[in-house]
Amino acid sequence: MLPTVSKTRPSSSTSRPNPMFPQYLRRIVKWQQMDIEYTFWQMLHLCTAPKVVYQHTKYHKQTKNQWARDDPAFVVICSLLLAVATVAYCAAYDHSAAHAVFVVISVLLFHFLLAGVFLATCCWSLTNAYLREEAPNSHVVEQRVEWLYAFDVHCNSFFPINTLFSVTSSGSPWFYTCTAVKSSFHGGSFLLSLPQLFRL
Repeated sequence: MLPTVSKTRPSSSTSRPNPMFPQYLRRIVKWQQMDIEYTFWQMLHLCTAPKVVYQHTKYHKQTKNQWARDDPAFVVICSLLLAVATVAYCAAYDHSAAHAVFVVISVLLFHFLLAGVFLATCCWSLTNAYLREEAPNSHVVEQRVEWLYAFDVHCNSFFPINTLFSVTSSGSPWFYTCTAVKSSFHGGSFLLSLPQLFRL
């Protein structure tokens, strides 16, 4: 009969740090290891059919026994798209390049990454502390929410709303320019409402 616990290796009950997070950080700089096509597929379906993405997350848990993405491509591409949208916004509204650089760094670091880390940490700790279901059956494996999965939930919710805001803010300069021109043409210094704009 084969031994269940090796004497040379530590048993699985001892607490070891999860090797997933350092591997995740190492893969951020390696484009060859990122699944870009699957990431864009997820981004498209997060905006059109989010249920499909969460079904694939369930399949990922069943095949790899992990809820979180093991691929940092979603965070990298979302950061790049956010930087492009912020640069476009600064090009339309900002007057100095130094302030534009500050806004891009502020949006990437504080609004996306640090706020996401803070929210993911709070939700992760609250979920593991209060929302886990204790199984009376001793044959059930104890489930805990992974921190990377909590951060993935933040990224999944951030991307569609950021896309919506980027699309609406890119169309708004034309709208505000037209309404400002029409209102100044009629001698007013206020913005017109849509029904008033269409009557002119």
